Amino acid sequence: MNVKKFIAVLFMFTDCTNGLNKNVEDAMHQYDNYVLHTDAKGIAGMFTNDGELAQPGGMSIKGRDSIQEFLSQFDGIKVEEQKSTTDSIRRFGDTAFQYGKYYQRAVVNNTTAEVHGAFQANWVIQPGGKLLLKRMSAWPTGNK
Repeated sequence: MNVKKFIAVLFMFTDCTNGLNKNVEDAMHQYDNYVLHTDAKGIAGMFTNDGELAQPGGMSIKGRDSIQEFLSQFDGIKVEEQKSTTDSIRRFGDTAFQYGKYYQRAVVNNTTAEVHGAFQANWVIQPGGKLLLKRMSAWPTGNK
């Protein structure tokens, strides 16, 4: 393969990767927005039908309806700030693996709590390019 063809292929690959990264970042921004508004239905709607909300050291909640039911118990919590930052995104087939950090400040029983930690989001690329979560896992690394 000559150098010009190699550079053209590399550029196309980089362009596709950058587009995927932007789509993943946009999807995570939407997820953060649903969390900020304590929108259990919105969050659950971002998962595949058999998606999984994994809790560190605990049970996993599987399926959109179960995820929505689980998250509905937090309706009284006021999330004041929710922010995710991406460390890396890797694509394998139709799945994008996003690794990053999160920060959340919320009022629980009139007490402000701050939690930060790491997350892994496994996004499945749907026909047409829409991203849905197959699995979301987050674990706190510190709190106040």
